Amino acid sequence: MKLGDLFTLGNILLLIAILMYPTYYVAWKYPLERDVWGVLDRAQISAESEEMHKLVNEAIIDLENKKSLFSGLPQTKGYCALIFKKPDNSLEMQYTALINIRTRLERTNQFDKTTVEYQSAIDDIRGTIREVPYIDCWIWHFN
Repeated sequence: MKLGDLFTLGNILLLIAILMYPTYYVAWKYPLERDVWGVLDRAQISAESEEMHKLVNEAIIDLENKKSLFSGLPQTKGYCALIFKKPDNSLEMQYTALINIRTRLERTNQFDKTTVEYQSAIDDIRGTIREVPYIDCWIWHFN
């Protein structure tokens, strides 16, 4: 193998690597940020619990409809790891946290909006939404 052939192979590999990230962003990352994480960010700054509930519910529905590009697995089950499966990369735990937030919002919607309990509950839910890890699996999605 000549040096020129190696240089050409290196250029091809570099071009493939350079094109992978924009493909990943356009095909996977942007739609997920737009449909799920951006909606959750909006929910976090909502003033009323009804609006927050609507946005969290929308994010959950969008997450349920999102499938991994390669494995076809839903983003509500499995892990973003092959070997080191832990709570940090568990899609099911993330999904359960969102379901729990929605349930808490349903209860909070019944509070009187002028009470301290309502404001305290809304602030606590905002903090919980802020702490939900935004994990997603593009390639590394395993059961």
